[in-house]
Amino acid sequence: MSAVIAYNEDNYSDFEWFEGLAVIRFYADWCKPCVQNFPVFEQLAAHYAEVKPEIKFGKINVDQSPILTLRYNVYGLPSTLIFKNGQIIQRIAGVKSLNEMKSIVDLMD
Repeated sequence: MSAVIAYNEDNYSDFEWFEGLAVIRFYADWCKPCVQNFPVFEQLAAHYAEVKPEIKFGKINVDQSPILTLRYNVYGLPSTLIFKNGQIIQRIAGVKSLNEMKSIVDLMD
């Protein structure tokens, strides 16, 4: 799972029913912090593709997936949700550094 997969209301069951860890970023193209921080999220995904390739990484555009945004109670952007076996185990609000994100993901696994 090296790439960040684009999820939407048609394919979200791929992470929702996934047995394991899934890290999903909610964002919008008009959200400046989302756009500026996205390379950090891609670096995080690339890092775990090498050390723990079983972790899924995905992104959801809130403008294109309003039902998912409401379903998961996403109100601030960017928001990162960590799922384990389909259950939300961690919510991360706002921008975080690569090291902060690694520390959080490592604690979840």
